[in-house]
Amino acid sequence: MQKKYYKYIIMAVLSLACVIFTYNDYFLYKTPILKINHIENEYKKTSTYGEDYYTQTITGVIKNGKYKGKKMTFTNTMSTSGVYGEQVHKNTELFLDLSNDGSRVVGIANIKRDKYLVILLVIFLDLIILVAGKKGCKTLISLFGNIIISACAIIFFKNNFKTVNMLLLYFFVSTLYIVFSLYVTNGKSRKTLAAIVSSVVSLFVSFGLSYAIIKIFGKDINLYIWAMEYNDAVYDYENFFYVSVLLCGLGAIMDIAITIASSLSELMAKDPHIEVGALVKSGREISKDIVGTMTTVMLYTCYTPIIPTVLLALKNSMPLMRALDLYGTLELVIILCSCISIVLAIPVSQFVSVFILKQQYKKEAAI
Repeated sequence: MQKKYYKYIIMAVLSLACVIFTYNDYFLYKTPILKINHIENEYKKTSTYGEDYYTQTITGVIKNGKYKGKKMTFTNTMSTSGVYGEQVHKNTELFLDLSNDGSRVVGIANIKRDKYLVILLVIFLDLIILVAGKKGCKTLISLFGNIIISACAIIFFKNNFKTVNMLLLYFFVSTLYIVFSLYVTNGKSRKTLAAIVSSVVSLFVSFGLSYAIIKIFGKDINLYIWAMEYNDAVYDYENFFYVSVLLCGLGAIMDIAITIASSLSELMAKDPHIEVGALVKSGREISKDIVGTMTTVMLYTCYTPIIPTVLLALKNSMPLMRALDLYGTLELVIILCSCISIVLAIPVSQFVSVFILKQQYKKEAAI
């Protein structure tokens, strides 16, 4: 019991130390950071668009660099909506652009937000460890491992984008995601093997189907990748979209595969002589509970990010259907392709799990 309390005390101390460190990590940054001590709203005006603006007089102290401790006063213009200018308050910490001699503030580069991110990260890490225990720790290892894989893939593609096919690269990366995640979180077993094979087969079969449909009808679909107009150069334009299709439903596919594999494994552990028909029926009943929630998750994951853009378009008098067509068609196609992956993952997971697990329990029953 005492060891359990020690674990909680250590977690609390480490969490608090991380937060305190982040609140005082000014020395890690080269850009001057100013902490606001006082703000005065000098006046308010209304623009032609009905937007209210505030011109503020800001006073603060620089916390790092060669001008550390220097008191600075400057003005900042901000709008009530936050679209124009940075919204700042007392105790807000700002990255500043200073003049060459450091005598005046040229502008606000950004707001220092790392402390808020660390607080959220600490809460997430503590909760997942407290709720899931060792399984939660394995999940975190899997998460950070996948982040490292993603970073390596991005760096590799950045340095070799003229010679490397993006889609082929992410076929390999997505397979790594599946193998690493399922192996770390579930260990070495037939159940894990069944989940890995089910996930890989489901992903590639569903992607192949989606790829074929888009290739055949792509010109009629006329997909808009609206953010591309802001890039100076776009390489592998088509594969950029196909990689989105490939990766979007990956987590849902793995979830379905391991859920079905685990459930069928438990059934076979209790009754090694259970008939295949009964296993398939049980897998089908399990899948009914999964498929609805997973498709809803895909909808929320893919479609909600474009809602602010659609609202801005509507605010600027763009018709609703035109806004959805321009900013939502791509996401809708990705959602539908992901839903195809989710649905296909169910029979594939059932077949692969029964085939792989049945061999194991047949041997054990014979012994």
